[in-house]
Amino acid sequence: MTGSIQTKKGRKNYYAVLNTQDDSGKRKQKWIDTGVPVKGNNKRKADAKLKELIAEYGANGVDICKNDYFVDFMTQWLETRRDTKAIALTTYDGYKLVFNSHIKPYFEPLRLRLKDLTPAHLEKYVNAKMRGSVSKKGLSPNSVIKHLHNISKCLDAAVRQNIIAFNPAKRFDWPQKVKYMGARHLSPQQIERLLSAIKGDIIEPIILFAIFYGMRRSEILGMKFDAIDSLIMYPSGLPSF
Repeated sequence: MTGSIQTKKGRKNYYAVLNTQDDSGKRKQKWIDTGVPVKGNNKRKADAKLKELIAEYGANGVDICKNDYFVDFMTQWLETRRDTKAIALTTYDGYKLVFNSHIKPYFEPLRLRLKDLTPAHLEKYVNAKMRGSVSKKGLSPNSVIKHLHNISKCLDAAVRQNIIAFNPAKRFDWPQKVKYMGARHLSPQQIERLLSAIKGDIIEPIILFAIFYGMRRSEILGMKFDAIDSLIMYPSGLPSF
């Protein structure tokens, strides 16, 4: 693998251009932002970064000709995790919800290929999610960290498959986790009003479990009927959902 240092009009950093060939012998190039500023006579630093990248990509046998989109690859990764039963179905459902609600809507319009994903892209994603929008409040650092854990596991798989040389999710500072300070419980009067409001509603059993057993939402939704003594809870038979 060979390479060179180049500049781009309107860009402040040097770019490393890696050269390789696909299976048909056609020449391919990959442009990588070195993070080294053009200003300040930093050509030597850029050259050193180029050598580092050539060694890194060459040693890992990375196929820089692959053109998978990041969103498509993560979709496939999630389905593989489910199909191979590498994770529980409830865990998969949680991953899929985060992906469909946040990760996919953000990255799909960018048409970003997996090999072009950088730490800077992920930092922008974190900032966008925590900042929110005019109509929507931003997410907490703890929620965004969960997103990054999922993304990072996906990118680890891409490294193992020699699609990328390194995991960009591990090359920037994640948000600081906020220490859990404890939940504020409802007063007896508030509980009475809540029970009255949900009477006969389809979510009544879920709320009852939360109130009387202090169970988390994920714990309640992950339960199966065979883990419940149905005769005690429902003497007349199981409810119809």
